Amino acid sequence: MKLFEDNIYGRTPVAAEQAPMRVESVEGRTPALDGLAYREQVDLIFGPTPKPGSHAAWRIRVLLYLPARANGPVPVVFGLNGGGNQSIVDDPGIAPTNIWVTEDDQAPHPETPGADTRGSQSAQWQVKSVLSRGYGLATAYYQDLEPDAKDQRANSVRALFDTPGTAPAANEWGAIAAWAWGYRKAVSYLRTNPGVEATHVAVTGHSRLGKAADWAAATTPEISALLSTESGKGGQSVQRRELGETVKHLAQQFPHWMCPAYATWVGRDQQIPADGNLLLSLVAPRPLYAASAQDDRWADPKGEFLSLRSAASVYALLGTSALAPDTPMSAVDQPIGVDTNTAYHIRSGKHDVTAYDWQHYLDFLDTRWGVPAKR
Repeated sequence: MKLFEDNIYGRTPVAAEQAPMRVESVEGRTPALDGLAYREQVDLIFGPTPKPGSHAAWRIRVLLYLPARANGPVPVVFGLNGGGNQSIVDDPGIAPTNIWVTEDDQAPHPETPGADTRGSQSAQWQVKSVLSRGYGLATAYYQDLEPDAKDQRANSVRALFDTPGTAPAANEWGAIAAWAWGYRKAVSYLRTNPGVEATHVAVTGHSRLGKAADWAAATTPEISALLSTESGKGGQSVQRRELGETVKHLAQQFPHWMCPAYATWVGRDQQIPADGNLLLSLVAPRPLYAASAQDDRWADPKGEFLSLRSAASVYALLGTSALAPDTPMSAVDQPIGVDTNTAYHIRSGKHDVTAYDWQHYLDFLDTRWGVPAKR
């Protein structure tokens, strides 16, 4: 854990980990999606209680759908989204919040999303399919936590916990750690919601948000399972293979993602002291599904598989079912390990999240937790 904190993601301040959180209802349980679900919306609020002359508290808007046919609490999957809450499904009841946009060479700035963004990412979220399987789905907009651009510290939740007059440390937490902190706080809230099974809250993420979900699961025992889609280098893949994205590319194109010390490993990929297999090992013994895409060479699909297979040795050490150490990489569109706590697939297609991914993620949770409708 310390190797990751000091070399990759940075160390989240104690003040941030212990930050008190208030929950403010935006919308109570409301029928939605033609009777398929109930929708709830809340703001998670951090910082001082608002009063005259005080600074505004930090807010994260969480959207939660629960299946209407459920007779009690249900398992829930939470993930940060990239387009605003209104983008995950075409539902006019989702209250829009500002999204951060960058035009030409201008600095990022917040704008109210247009009506055309409603449901614009529905293919990546498969909300109705998830609900029909008996699972709840929750999300929040990742740039509510920090705009995804360099030099945006002042607009980041990290600024809430800055110590005035001090320079950033080499292991100062970066944006991925801030997004992972958002995962932790959202899961903490969901575990208190009476419609959610507190012991069955999974997290999911894709690409850069897959890295955030990986780190959140590694550092948060209360997260019950990890469904990681193509988080690639700096996430679930093996950086030391030197195939696909390099430390140099990550450090130079996305300098805000990692801690400052990460840049010291530019050109030394094979020497980096913390890698994807160790990251996934930190999730053990909880259920873990890692997914790749055949055409996503930048993420190095085989490196993602090798990380999972390596991590499986820790699962075995802890007495939990896992892939055997000599398991060959699966064929395309042929999931493996779904009857163990370490599952994997490489699907046909590009860097994306698809209905195929969601289908097999939910099949996996069914085998690990039991089919929601039958419990």
